[in-house]
Amino acid sequence: MFGFNPNDYDLKVELSKCCNNIGTVFLAQYRPTAEYVAVKKYRMDKAKEENNLIRDEILTMRNLNHPNILSFYTAFVHDFEVYLVAPLMCYGSCKDTIGNCFTTGFPEIVVSLILRDVLCGLEYLHRKGYIHRSIKASHILLNQSKAVLGGFRSCTSLVSHGERVRALHNLAPCSRKSLNWLAPEVLEQNLLGYTEKSDIYSIGITTCELANGVEPFGDSQTTFMLMEKIRGNQPTLLDDSTCPTEEILAQVGDVVMGEQFAAKAHQIYSQRAFSDIFHKFAEICMARQPSDRPTAAQLLNHSFLKQSKNSSLYEQLINFGIEIADYSKLRDESIGVCEELGDMSINGNFEWDF
Repeated sequence: MFGFNPNDYDLKVELSKCCNNIGTVFLAQYRPTAEYVAVKKYRMDKAKEENNLIRDEILTMRNLNHPNILSFYTAFVHDFEVYLVAPLMCYGSCKDTIGNCFTTGFPEIVVSLILRDVLCGLEYLHRKGYIHRSIKASHILLNQSKAVLGGFRSCTSLVSHGERVRALHNLAPCSRKSLNWLAPEVLEQNLLGYTEKSDIYSIGITTCELANGVEPFGDSQTTFMLMEKIRGNQPTLLDDSTCPTEEILAQVGDVVMGEQFAAKAHQIYSQRAFSDIFHKFAEICMARQPSDRPTAAQLLNHSFLKQSKNSSLYEQLINFGIEIADYSKLRDESIGVCEELGDMSINGNFEWDF
């Protein structure tokens, strides 16, 4: 359906840089069918250590086929560039949507809808013998109807030489940016190693990120974050029962979201109430011992996710006034940063790290 000629792709807007600026993601239109897609271009002449990671990521994605796992239509090489053509996720990543529209986090029902889709994809991934190792808001992409899991540069298989290994021990080569989401057993790097249950811990951290609008441990030193996880201390969902004082929020705000974050965030956090099942969902995902965490399949039956069975992501986003721009009117002649994608891009801030 999609060809290998780069001239067939009309690159309209540059959405983001990724992979140490080696990759660039564009909103593009495939001229033969007029369909809108996302095109990622890698400059392989600039890549050094990233060569193998890019290759392995594409090979991993090629082996996966699930509605909630990011797919790609085609990949091809032209001169020194690798093109990866993927479906256009019109709302960008969850991190984009939080930064542009939900600065203090998604409503509970939206988090439920997003995590239901992500866990469907994760259950499939684990069943295939893979560990994602980098689940976070920037690796969850949204369109009108669903959330999909992307960011497979750290993904690895539990199958080695035709046999499934019991545990892994090594950190992913590009794990530096994902340390705050990793499970304690991954960070400890002890003889016990880690399994797919480490992804469940990352789901718990991501749940807090989606609900609170800020990265857990984002204001902490790496050593402090590590010790807190080893001790079994967990981030919390911020509502009227858990909201810290405005002074503490001010410390986070100065680091994460600016000086005016504290007062506004405290007012919103202290006036909202998350359900008990939402709190318990996050807590059980972040249990200190992997054996105490449920599997992705078990989480899909959690009562927190069942509350969203009669709703849809599109319906909820429309209710909050999140609409899609008319792509035909978009054009950045310099192929610079997109400054306006309708109501979705108030700040022109996108992080399409797929």
